[in-house]
Amino acid sequence: MLTASAGRAALYVRASTEHQNYSTDHQEAALQEYAVAHDFQITRIYQDKGRSGLTLHGRSGLLQLLTDIQSGSADFSIVLVYDVSRWGRFQDVDESAYYEYACRRAGIAVAYCAEPFSNDGSPLAAVLKGLKRAMAAEYSRELSAKVFRAQCRFTEAGFKQGGQAGYGLRRIAISAAGQAKGVLGPGERKPMSTDRVRYAPGPGEEIAVIRRIYDMYLVEHLTDIGIARRLNSEGVETGFGRAWSSHLVKQILTNDKYVGTLVFNRSTQRFRTSRRLNAPNTWIKVEDAFEAIVSREKLEEARVERQRRRKQWTHDEMLDVLRDLFVEHGKVTPDLINSSGGPAVKSYAFRFKGIVAAMDLAGVSRPCLSRSTITRYRMRCITRDAAIELEKCAAAAKAQVEKLSPRTYRLNGVTVRLICTRCRYERSHPCWKVTIRFSPAADFVIWVRMDETNEHTSQIYLLPTASFPEHHFLWPSTRTLWRYDQFAQRSIKALFGLA
Repeated sequence: MLTASAGRAALYVRASTEHQNYSTDHQEAALQEYAVAHDFQITRIYQDKGRSGLTLHGRSGLLQLLTDIQSGSADFSIVLVYDVSRWGRFQDVDESAYYEYACRRAGIAVAYCAEPFSNDGSPLAAVLKGLKRAMAAEYSRELSAKVFRAQCRFTEAGFKQGGQAGYGLRRIAISAAGQAKGVLGPGERKPMSTDRVRYAPGPGEEIAVIRRIYDMYLVEHLTDIGIARRLNSEGVETGFGRAWSSHLVKQILTNDKYVGTLVFNRSTQRFRTSRRLNAPNTWIKVEDAFEAIVSREKLEEARVERQRRRKQWTHDEMLDVLRDLFVEHGKVTPDLINSSGGPAVKSYAFRFKGIVAAMDLAGVSRPCLSRSTITRYRMRCITRDAAIELEKCAAAAKAQVEKLSPRTYRLNGVTVRLICTRCRYERSHPCWKVTIRFSPAADFVIWVRMDETNEHTSQIYLLPTASFPEHHFLWPSTRTLWRYDQFAQRSIKALFGLA
């Protein structure tokens, strides 16, 4: 055993769970006896209760110990640890050796008090210590494999392995004898380690919301975001203390648990590594493990619909949809396009520089489209193209760019807002509404002005907001446009000196 004259020592104790045979209290008692037997005065105790030894992450006790030693503030000359495995079960044994070396380099020894060798640097101690470290790491690997096999068997028996139930479902604790013991609330664990957990449908109002979500998706053709917005506007609660989101809606529309199927081993995250997805053929799926909320047919229909919406439509396929609508209905309207099961109106506007251009290419008439609808889609495309051009020019000029909002940028410390305005007719003469004040506030406004027909870009201006301190809006007209000639620019490239 390691012997020394009277000195000062620190204790380090760790336990993965409170139910281990050698808990932190037991370890501390054994280390106290060791300190008394070797005339050590204990000055500090570092603890990691309920912490895995696989990595340094989350082990505040060991982290503080290493920090104190490396900073030179340690008031002890030796660290007493129960055994090698309490120091850590690092899968790379060199990591365990590195942390011990960091202590020894600072003049602090490490003693493993329950090991049958003295940590004195001798060749025999080095061999035994390396073997113990490898055994500690192998224990974690074997335990992980055993736990995984047990989880697979319990899943095949219809029991859920950890995690929350999710919206519309509840967790039921089942005793070893198969008796239901009650519903587990959010964050609650099963009363006994021998208990198991099953899923069961939740309250009727939540089940009704889930079925509504499928109807909104399949019948009304709403998007995930659209469904979340409607539920939030109606004040429907999620039960998780947060608002509805597209992610939560997607989970309801795609997860097998809503048809009573239990799925395990979708992903793997062992030994504190990054989570990785597993191949579907390695999943463990148990059909009819509990009562379904929606039918399997409806879930599959939702999945097919999701794949259809994600389809990469070619130009010809999109135009064929318009032609089919015209043949069937004798007209083409935005509502017919959105309800056709094909691309949305927005997709046509972005792909073909406007819905009117798409209809022209398809060879269908458009008496149903109002002038304002045509202008709105055209403006959306022009604004998008101007934003893309602005970002490309900033990159070419090697400017420092920070995007504050979809059309607000900070360029080399200067805040710029991009706006595109259509021509209006007020009091029988053309004019344009230009917003000057925004949140966040802008130093300059890049104003893209449409011509009087709203078909083409007429002029680009760089307006300093400081020149209009009293205005929230400007209303230039054909009579007053000359006042803004001093701010006119040839193009967006000219703003960056590229043209």
